[in-house]
Formats: sequence, C-alpha cells, structure tokens
Amino acid sequence: MTVRACSAFKNHPQHLPRASLFAPISFLLASLFILCPLASLAADKVDIIPVTVEAVKESAFADGVKEVGKISAIDSAVLSFNASEKISAIHFSNGDTVTKGQVIAEQDNTKAKADLDKAKSTLALAKTKLERIEDLLIKEPFALAKQDVDELRENVNLADADVRHKQATMNDYLIMAPFDGQLTSFSQSIGSQIGAGTALVTLYSLNPVEVRYAISQKDLGKAKKGQGVNVTVEAYGNEEFKGLVNYVAPAVDESSGRVEIHATLDNPEFKLAPGMFANIKQFYSHDIKHLLVPQNSIIANNDERFVWLVRGDNAVKQVVKLAQNTNDGYAVVLEGLAEGDLVVKTGMQNLKSDGKVKVIQDKNTQDVASTSTNPKASVDTDPSSSPDTSINSNSNPDTHPDSHPNASANTSSNTSSGGAK
Repeated sequence: MTVRACSAFKNHPQHLPRASLFAPISFLLASLFILCPLASLAADKVDIIPVTVEAVKESAFADGVKEVGKISAIDSAVLSFNASEKISAIHFSNGDTVTKGQVIAEQDNTKAKADLDKAKSTLALAKTKLERIEDLLIKEPFALAKQDVDELRENVNLADADVRHKQATMNDYLIMAPFDGQLTSFSQSIGSQIGAGTALVTLYSLNPVEVRYAISQKDLGKAKKGQGVNVTVEAYGNEEFKGLVNYVAPAVDESSGRVEIHATLDNPEFKLAPGMFANIKQFYSHDIKHLLVPQNSIIANNDERFVWLVRGDNAVKQVVKLAQNTNDGYAVVLEGLAEGDLVVKTGMQNLKSDGKVKVIQDKNTQDVASTSTNPKASVDTDPSSSPDTSINSNSNPDTHPDSHPNASANTSSNTSSGGAK
C-alpha cells in the first residue's frame, strides 16, 4: 500500500506542464527589472532646502554718542537790594517774564530821596553864588580874589558830585532786570524788612539754554566745538531740540574719568527749563557708509560669526566681521560681504556647504530665479524695512558664544564706526 502511494507521488510531476515550472522565476526577474530603476532614482534624489533671503544693503550712518545730561540756564542772577529797608512795591508775580531794565521791586526810599533833594538844593545854591560873582567880576574884575572865585567853583563841583552820588544811591532801593528772562518765586512780600544782599528772587535767561553732560574720555579727540546735538526731554516725548556744542573741557575730570561738554539750545517758547534731565545725541560726523545684514542671519560659533549666502542654487558659508547692531534688527558688517549679496534669513538650520536651496519669496524678496546665472545678483528690498541709521548708545550687550546658533551677534561700540568684537 505504501509502495503504491510513493510510486503515484513520483510519477505525478511527469504530467505537469513545463511552463508552470518557470513561472515563479519569471515573476522574480520582472520585479527586479521594475524596482532597479526606482532604486536608482531614489539614490540620485537631492534634498533642496527652502530659504528666504535678503540682499546686503548700504546705509549712511552718523558717528556719535548718546548721553544723559541736564538743562541749565546760560545766564542766571540772584537779585537783591543794596540797602536795608522795607519793601514798598513788587511789580511782578512769581514766574513772570521780564525784559532788561524793567524795575522788578522797590524799597522805601523816603530818607534817601530827602537826602537827594537836600543835595540838589545845595547844588542850586552853589551855582547861584557862582553866577553872581561871575556877573560882578564882569563889571569889577578885581572885586574878588581869584582864590575865592576858585573856591566857589569848587563848591559847585562838589555839590554836583554829591547830587550824582545821591542819585546813584537811589538805585540801591531798586531791583532792575539785568537781562531778559523769567523770575522764580519771591522770597519776601511788600512791607517786609529786607537787608542789603538778601536774595529776593532769581532771574533765569531761558533763550537760549544750555545742556551739560559728559562723554567717555576715549571720545575726547572726536568732540569739537560747533558739532550738532539733538536733545529730547521726558516732558515733550520724541520732540527734538537742536543745538551746537559750545564747550569741550580741555581735561578729563579726575573723579569721574569723563569729559564735560556744554551745548547751547534755542528755546524761544521756553519749553526747556533749568534742571530738566535730557537725552542727548552728539554727532561727531555724518554720512559714514556701512553694509547692513539682518541680525537673524548671523550665526555664532564660539568667536566666529558667519552667514549663509545663496550663490546660484547653492548655499555658501561666509565668515564675517561685525561692528555694532543698529537696534532695529540689523548689524553693521565690516568684512566678508558685498552690497547685493543674498543672505539667508530663514531655513539656515539644515544648510550645508554647496547644498541645494530654493528661494522662497517674502516681503524683502522678488523673483530670484536669475541668481542661477548671476551668483551676485541682488534682490530688491522693501523700503519700509530699511534700518534706522541713528547713532548708538554706550550700552551694547555682548553676544554669548554659547547662545543659540541662529542668534544674532551683538558687538560693543558707542559709534557706528566702532570696531568689531
């Protein structure tokens, strides 16, 4: 029984068709021919990184410094009487403006006026005596000795001098404005007894005024008389008051190590008051040209700073040397870039040297397809994105080397042409 079953099994393949034996092999070969081209295509595929770019631009800068100072009156005077008496009149109120020569206040001058009247009478009597003698001498030349005539003439001169002295003394009982200005508050009122030299009121000249501040000693060689300044005060927000430097200290202050500067400011509306704190921008020079690059494009690698450029369809790593930031999203480039270079702004995380990129349009880019034939082609920028080219203050944070690789690189400088970190 078993032998027949085995024989039947052995003989069964002889009845199968020959083609059926090759069917599995044909299927495998066909699959290989189909999959091989797909594998080859996968091997040839290149990753293309989408990026946005902005063209390196040139802007004009003003080399200068920002400081904090205080408004002062150029002319000020503490006003007082030269006599000791009661105040008889005050012609102005607290805070009034006066013009040069106006009488501000008066003292009781009754006694001084009586002395003046007496001196005038003495002068008139002396003149009358002299006139009579001179008339007599015309008729009788030898009626009086020459010495007596000279004495009468001298009496007239002495009386005249006494009158002028008494008239000058009358001014001791007056306070007159020595210049145009504004009064502070009066320290005494009418009827008060006030001594000679005791301050009654202070007068400030408010047009022009002066702002006083100090700069770092390293800028002593840059500061000159006649340089322009822009001043703002808290009371008037962003309104700027323009002035000129009129004093640069010839030496460095030993206690502070800084250099004192004074600048005059026109103040026709009396907006600036003595004692106000002021923010000052002093300009050493203007129209200094520098290239600007977006801060977000700068990558820090320890002490190295670099950006990614788009040249044709490729990404190129470019090391740069920087100055300071403009405080509005841009940094000044000293070396490594040229105007019109296309700097990658976003998408640089996955870039590698000579890697393929595709430029994606945003508000700062137009069609950059031409970069494949012109690797230095520039991209038009949105005028609204132009950076502020104002001068920088002395407070500039340094970039930490261990910061995020896409963080911008700040460098210390108090002027737009300062050295790179």
